Amino acid sequence: MSLRGQRVRLVPVDPEHAAELFAAGHDGGDPALWEYLPYGPFSGAEEIRRMFTDFCSASVSIFHEIKNIVVEPELGKVATEQSYIGELVDGTKNDMHNCNFFDIDADGKFSRVIIWMAGTNPLK
Repeated sequence: MSLRGQRVRLVPVDPEHAAELFAAGHDGGDPALWEYLPYGPFSGAEEIRRMFTDFCSASVSIFHEIKNIVVEPELGKVATEQSYIGELVDGTKNDMHNCNFFDIDADGKFSRVIIWMAGTNPLK
């Protein structure tokens, strides 16, 4: 499933997005992406890909829902509120909220991403 707007398309995260995620926070991207996260910056896209595949392999269940989206096209900004409920194979259960804030450039690509997470980050 994806959501498409005039300037932005939101899709579920996939390990194949690793190169784009790496570029967003490295290689001239905004290093503030990693400021409040317990992981990163990464040495390359493969390390990001491995983080997502390890997380999916360690999960018994994953439920991720976008609760709200606010788009301000004239300012090039998008904000999302999301929930994640999941259980890991070690029995750890997570129920958390996060908000993501995106700046969008003239080409419709993320130029800055800020992630706020409530609770312990399941991506270790």
